Amino acid sequence: MAKKIRKCGYCRVSTKAEEQEHSLLFMTQYFKGLIESERDSVFVGIYADTRSGKTARLRKQFKAMIRACKRGEIDYIITKSIARFARNLEETLRIVRELREIGVGVFFQKENIDTLKSSSDFILSIYALAAEKELDSMGEQVKWSARKRFANGSVELPHLYGYNVENGKITSLIPHEAAVVREVFELYAGGAGYESIARTLNARGVKRKYSAELWSNECVTRILENEKYMGDAILQKEYHENFKPVKNDGSVIKQYYVENNHPPIVTRELWEKVQTIRAERSAAAKRSPIKLSPFTGKIKCAGCGKGYKHRKNNRNSPYEKWIWSCYTYVHMGREYCGGHNIRENDFIRLFLSAYNEAAGFQPHEIQDLDGAIKDLLAQERELIALKAKGYMKREDYETQHAELLTQIRETEDAYTQESRRSGDELQAADEYSDRLAASLEVAEVDGFTITFKFKNGAEVKRVFNNDADRKATWANKKIGGIAI
Repeated sequence: MAKKIRKCGYCRVSTKAEEQEHSLLFMTQYFKGLIESERDSVFVGIYADTRSGKTARLRKQFKAMIRACKRGEIDYIITKSIARFARNLEETLRIVRELREIGVGVFFQKENIDTLKSSSDFILSIYALAAEKELDSMGEQVKWSARKRFANGSVELPHLYGYNVENGKITSLIPHEAAVVREVFELYAGGAGYESIARTLNARGVKRKYSAELWSNECVTRILENEKYMGDAILQKEYHENFKPVKNDGSVIKQYYVENNHPPIVTRELWEKVQTIRAERSAAAKRSPIKLSPFTGKIKCAGCGKGYKHRKNNRNSPYEKWIWSCYTYVHMGREYCGGHNIRENDFIRLFLSAYNEAAGFQPHEIQDLDGAIKDLLAQERELIALKAKGYMKREDYETQHAELLTQIRETEDAYTQESRRSGDELQAADEYSDRLAASLEVAEVDGFTITFKFKNGAEVKRVFNNDADRKATWANKKIGGIAI
């Protein structure tokens, strides 16, 4: 019995609009029925994406399909057209050739092209180039049309927290979301920061509009800087260059500002007050830049997987100090992660101790190679001694000695390569300096235990205790008359 050809379908729509979803459902059913109707074929699945087809990197299902092909699970891909597969000529040809090398074909229905046929590359390149030019032309037409509408004062708004938006127009306010927007502006105007506001919303269980994720600094910032909440609209805030969004400062593409375009959620006075405060805080931050630590990005929380943040504790008080805190704890609150803070002085002290222990570490591979070199050198000394005592003929000695020297050179080369791979040898240090931090790969904080992982392969654990001098600190606060 002949082996059946394993075929899958691939389809793609460009957006998640309701009518496009219906189109996607139709194509899925169509390909399934088509493949199952062929006697020599067996249906092995449908891969469907709803992201833009300009590059394959954005399409998860597309990449999953290619991986399945490389695992030998698919013989043929059936797709509607080149335009639905890829619209970049270079990428189309590259992917088709990669698949053909492993015996996987692609059949484009509209163009009637089978990539396993010898003449397919030439025909495919013509069609793919045409599809790419068509995409560029359509993109320019869309941009021109949009800019014309903007110049005429036509405003098309995206989905916006606090509003119901249909076809780019605001139809009504969403009361509970609008209340959250007003609260965010009022809290900030009252002195709260981005982190504090985000934590307040998360603690109350306030949901974001289209995401199950928690509120963050970025979410709060986007609300506070958005002029749409006072009823105005800036058009063309960004443009696309090489298919990547670029913030528009007005120098490349003209921006348009429309006042009183829709019902506001906050007053113009409150919005402008918030912008003034944001500008003042930004200027103050520039005058007092954040201290950049060589450990930034190298300290991780074992509990949530996020990094540790370098920040000041008890700011502008006699007890001000630098500490490291879990990002999730700082931005979301203790209920979302129990990662403990650690004072910077304590971290540096423990790091130096761990560094000096790691300085004496050698990976097993290097130890084995070092031992092998010593054994070979011992054999060479013994061989020389046998020759000197006349126990070996000159020809035998030279042959064995040449072989031994080759083994020594090869082992020494392997030792050198392994040493480079494991990182530079660490030299013990009496005191800490920032240059020592370069030897650290990562420091994982799990409870009160820090696991320092060094580039030379060493792993050293240290324990910290935040209660060590807490009693003395609190006693000093009481003496100083500071309320606790």
